Amino acid sequence: MKGRSRVGENARSMASGGLRNALLVALLGLGFAWEGVAQQRNVLLNYENLSVDSTAHRVYYEQRLYRNPLIGMLELAKPLASTGINEFVPLYQGVPIARYKLASTIGTTVLSKEERKAWAKTHRFDSRRYKLDFRLQPEFVAQFGFREQTVESKTNLLLQSQLYLSRGLVLNWGVLFPIVNKLDNQTLNVRPAPTYLNQFLALDGTNFMSLSAGLFYNDQYGANVQYRHADPTKNWSFGAEASYTGFYYFPQNGFYYGSPEHLMLLADVTYRMPTHDITIKLSGGQYMYQDRGARLDVIRQMGSVEIGFYAQKTVNGGTGGFNFAIPIPPGRIAQTQRLRLRTTEEFRWEYAYSRGYNIGTRYRLGYQLDALLRQYHQRYLQNQYQ
Repeated sequence: MKGRSRVGENARSMASGGLRNALLVALLGLGFAWEGVAQQRNVLLNYENLSVDSTAHRVYYEQRLYRNPLIGMLELAKPLASTGINEFVPLYQGVPIARYKLASTIGTTVLSKEERKAWAKTHRFDSRRYKLDFRLQPEFVAQFGFREQTVESKTNLLLQSQLYLSRGLVLNWGVLFPIVNKLDNQTLNVRPAPTYLNQFLALDGTNFMSLSAGLFYNDQYGANVQYRHADPTKNWSFGAEASYTGFYYFPQNGFYYGSPEHLMLLADVTYRMPTHDITIKLSGGQYMYQDRGARLDVIRQMGSVEIGFYAQKTVNGGTGGFNFAIPIPPGRIAQTQRLRLRTTEEFRWEYAYSRGYNIGTRYRLGYQLDALLRQYHQRYLQNQYQ
């Protein structure tokens, strides 16, 4: 009888242990499932103005975290894999760029004017679908000085944001915090960062425009118009830029501006060497200070980094140098459904070895249209996807 009771106790113990194990496995499975859901929700928080067309297996979305569009595309593909979504349409300021299909390769389709009109009718613009997004952007200006001070430089930190007003129309604004100034006589006063309106337009599948007005970088205010013919499946591209600007300045108290005096008229043509993601760009026309000439750029895209070398000859002299564009870590710092704080997706800097005065001088905008659109070229994305 004692042997039988021990057997019964062992059996009950094993059954109880099996039940506990089963419950533990179930709880662990539930925990992993919730963790997966939480991760998917966290991933989707990185995207704005997101809409899914389940019939066409397509998703429209905008992302402002990554300089490299492929990173955002692949990250979004993971939580949507179970839904059969395999076509991605990235937006820029609410405007579709092109259609990309992820398979063994990346297929790219330009959007016709009729497709864009039909999409705009079914997707009304709503600024509430965008976060109040704040980004930290360093600004560094440097040049060779004199024997007493070999390098003259200025360093600022900008806290910037964007207010989405309508499809393609954005108000860029922010605050500038000076850190060091050993370049000019600008006082170290906290002041408004470059503040300007920008309208991004897609005229059809391959023709784009950027219209800007306000206070730009390099202490220039005025209006800027850029046009570009850029087919994301072709190697040739061309464009033009026109602007009329004047000088502005924020002293310790108040605001000063001069009359507009700088007319800039430029045109360019580019050819892309698709195997190595190298772009050759020949541009020329009239720069600031009525300086006329031409410039040759050789630009290499390497993942999220872009490096370029250039040579320039104008009426004011000749020069050359290099430039680069890189993302600034860590990217996202903190975010909720409505707010986000991050570092800027792109820091761009250029060095010039100058033998003259004001050689090919120009100011900087938030983006150059050709630099923006080459990030969405089919071969640039495909070369990373292989």
